[in-house]
Amino acid sequence: MATASVSPLTRFDDMDDSFEISFCREQVDAGHRRFVPLFTALSIARELIFPDFRAADEEAQKQRKKYQIISQVAVWSGLAAIVIGLFAIVFPNFFPLPSELLEFAAAALCVVFILQGTHSKPKENWLLARYQAENLRLLKFRTLLDSRLWCDDTEQFDQLGETPSDHVRNDVLAAVRSLKGLVYEDVAERASQGVIPDVSEIHCPDSSHQALQEIIHYYREKRLKTQMDYLAYKSGTEERDGSMPHLWMSIAFFVSFGFILIHLGLDLGHFLVANPNLLHNSHLLWSEGREALEAHRLITKVLVTIAVLGPAFVAGIKTYRASREFERNALRHRATLHSLEGLNQKMSDAKNMARKFRIARTCELILEFDSSEFMRLLREVEWYG
Repeated sequence: MATASVSPLTRFDDMDDSFEISFCREQVDAGHRRFVPLFTALSIARELIFPDFRAADEEAQKQRKKYQIISQVAVWSGLAAIVIGLFAIVFPNFFPLPSELLEFAAAALCVVFILQGTHSKPKENWLLARYQAENLRLLKFRTLLDSRLWCDDTEQFDQLGETPSDHVRNDVLAAVRSLKGLVYEDVAERASQGVIPDVSEIHCPDSSHQALQEIIHYYREKRLKTQMDYLAYKSGTEERDGSMPHLWMSIAFFVSFGFILIHLGLDLGHFLVANPNLLHNSHLLWSEGREALEAHRLITKVLVTIAVLGPAFVAGIKTYRASREFERNALRHRATLHSLEGLNQKMSDAKNMARKFRIARTCELILEFDSSEFMRLLREVEWYG
């Protein structure tokens, strides 16, 4: 089956099937019946799932951006208030403007954004929209793998005048309505629950062999390849984005520790000089008396200030890192990628269709586990410290 050319902006999109539906429609109109099950599944997903997925996905991106802006402003303005307050105590004449005014402005900005985040709940709204979007994505591929769409009597009517594809549509519509009706409390509760796999048997009639091959081909190209590319990309970016703050934290900690050691060394030297009986010829080292004492005090203030700012800076970075969970997300992406790569190879080696579809179902289970783990991970994040 042909696939659409992929642009850098849409290379991770496995939901928009405009090209595939158009291609399948042309094949069905040309009399190629093997494309009917795939065309039916994609049409159902396009009509009933895709509009709500797109709305939820856009809402999740908007709320995520809002969450990141609020959390960053709250963290860094709070850190600025601490720095200004410390400098105001140690160096009263350091700021050209009244230090109290600057400190109050930074603290007020921090409080305002914390209150805004607490009131507007961007993290909760982001996680709710993301949960809905990812479960709509799972629903699409669960529909694709639904055997009712390729069984022999797919066009026969039951007692209610409905075909198996009509039953699939009704189930999909009910699932979409259920997801749209969720609130954040529902998502938080579901995040604490496990994933129940589908253990029903898969029957692949010989008469549908070619149709099933088209579905598997589509699944591997559209779902697995897209997800593996996305996970490989995200694991790299999350690890890179997390490594730089980690490096700065390490630098800040050891710089602070180094300044503490310097401060202790200077204090010890000053003590020895101030006690001539402990150090011979001390007058040669400290001949200035009072001026030397004032210089020592100034140096001490600078060293202690830098040493105290280090932990404050580290605390700010740790809060920023915690609001995004860089390393944990990178590990989660790599673990899921490893599982999908192994299953993709097993699907390629499988000789019969039933086994291929069982592997596809397992892939969906892995991706559902990954989505649940994301919700559990981010649900407990304290975004402002």
